[in-house]
Amino acid sequence: MKYYKQGQFLCYIGTWIPFVILVTIFLYFYTYLLPRIRSEYIERPVVEINTYLIQLIHINDYVFSNSTVVITILLHTLLVLFLITLIRVVITLPGRVPQEWLNKVEGEITKMIENEENMINFHKKGSQTSTSFSSEIDDEQRLQLNIKARLELIDKSGHRFCKNCQSFKPKRCHHCRQCKTCWLKMDHHCQWLNNCIGYNNYKLFINLLCYSWLLISFIMITYSRCYYDTLNSFSSDGKLFLISFTFLYCCFLWILLTAFTLFHLWAIKSNITTLEYCENKPRQPLQKSALENFIEVFGINPLIWFLPIQPNTKPILD
Repeated sequence: MKYYKQGQFLCYIGTWIPFVILVTIFLYFYTYLLPRIRSEYIERPVVEINTYLIQLIHINDYVFSNSTVVITILLHTLLVLFLITLIRVVITLPGRVPQEWLNKVEGEITKMIENEENMINFHKKGSQTSTSFSSEIDDEQRLQLNIKARLELIDKSGHRFCKNCQSFKPKRCHHCRQCKTCWLKMDHHCQWLNNCIGYNNYKLFINLLCYSWLLISFIMITYSRCYYDTLNSFSSDGKLFLISFTFLYCCFLWILLTAFTLFHLWAIKSNITTLEYCENKPRQPLQKSALENFIEVFGINPLIWFLPIQPNTKPILD
């Protein structure tokens, strides 16, 4: 979710255009492709085929056999899971820096400033002009001490300071210029979902990718028969173009989703985010096994791994 100043309403509307396009593609697949497949191939006999496509056509014949009801139920179950996950990814915030952690860091800074002020007071204790501690240190000196304490804390503890939010942020926390907020374990900002992907919705995002891949795979297998029959029939140019474009577009989406899903599964195994992968800075390796990295994202309960449910885990801040 994003936050915009007054006068930027049109910009806010524009950020939802990719999401609207995504929903439109989904509606096109559901309202055009699936009814067309059913009307043309469930209710009529198998057409003549060539030998090089016999295996793929037999898969389609099996799908559109007496098990059609079961396949339809499974497909719509997957569609419901896809829609629930899509909504949850869009409305779930990636995770802000906890206020308790910020209070802890500010407490460390305050303690460091007090120690520095006590040192200054100790060195000036014997001075004749020294009447009180407050008269020895003015506001400008206190500001310099605050800056010095923050820099020392950054060097000693490894904490980072966000210049945009003017606050400390833990490791693996990044500032999104579009959301204008620092998010925990930020992976990337997804324009298609109009939201950042981070700690609180990364698992949901992976579920969404897997559901999308299964749906597009099903569409490719079933629609391939429609595409094959159109190529071997005397169809009009308009019908041939529409069906060919749709099938090739499905193939393109399948390749794209396969590569994107495999990349994120590899990122989970390696315990690395997309931003960390794109950065050229040296990264401190995290000594964890692939199973520990997987549990960190999906949780310890296997019952929710493949469901649009976010596990109740605590973020690693330090």
